Amino acid sequence: MKISACYIVRDEACELRRSLRSVRAAADEIIVVSTAGSMAVASAAVEFGGHLYDFPWQNDFSVARNYALKHTTGGIVIFLDADEYFFHPERVRETLEKMIHENPAVDIIMTRLCNFMTANVKTDALYDYSPRILRMPGLHYEGMIHEQPVRDDGSERIIIYGD
Repeated sequence: MKISACYIVRDEACELRRSLRSVRAAADEIIVVSTAGSMAVASAAVEFGGHLYDFPWQNDFSVARNYALKHTTGGIVIFLDADEYFFHPERVRETLEKMIHENPAVDIIMTRLCNFMTANVKTDALYDYSPRILRMPGLHYEGMIHEQPVRDDGSERIIIYGD
């Protein structure tokens, strides 16, 4: 199972480094799409062995995500924002392989994200599920904002929820 980690990034180089650190052991390839031509983002991508692509921002998240997907070669794509990372990076690949094996028809794995609202992470965190792991090929994104993965053929997606 080949895993691609995918990002669209404007100028969050420090956050991107933390995220790349958390995913590099699980990913066979890293795709970073820079929407602002930031040298710091380019440096972070290269530092972690990522493939960097420049793409001018077009006010549409789906267009940028679909551009990134065109450059992936993995059967599984982990799509993260620069400020997102795994707490237990050593378990990512094993967990994905198990979930895919147990759910062979799945298109999308919804992952639980934690957004820290303040410094008090125990009481002021927001937990939500988001479609971050895709089985490829066969999916693309739609929607300028709050973009969602959909099947290329328009049929119903099969989604599972994972932690």
